[in-house]
Amino acid sequence: MASSNGFILGLIGGLLDFASASLLIVGQSGGTASTYVWAAILIALGAAVVVTSAVSVMSTGIQHSRVFSLLTIVYGASMMIIGGAITTGYIMAQDVSAIYSYGMVIVGGAMLVNGILMSRNEMPL
Repeated sequence: MASSNGFILGLIGGLLDFASASLLIVGQSGGTASTYVWAAILIALGAAVVVTSAVSVMSTGIQHSRVFSLLTIVYGASMMIIGGAITTGYIMAQDVSAIYSYGMVIVGGAMLVNGILMSRNEMPL
């Protein structure tokens, strides 16, 4: 995500992950263990996305743009899969807003495209 677009996508993606995780936790009064596992996965993914997006615009990220483009592809695909699973009901999340789950799919797709474009270019976008 060695671009300003990638940085913004990473921040938005991380916020969507955190919001979805918090709604999973808060919305489950007698939640199952799998609900808390999915919430923990979303928190970890959100943290990884935010940290990666911040480091990618620093000199270290610009020097290692191939690594960060691969991470962007992986994080984007993960967000699309998890957001799709919430949207289709595979992950039981009654209280997670459709905006968050569809947002994860859309932002994840944008991150995926951004990572692919970054991997094709030597220069950051």
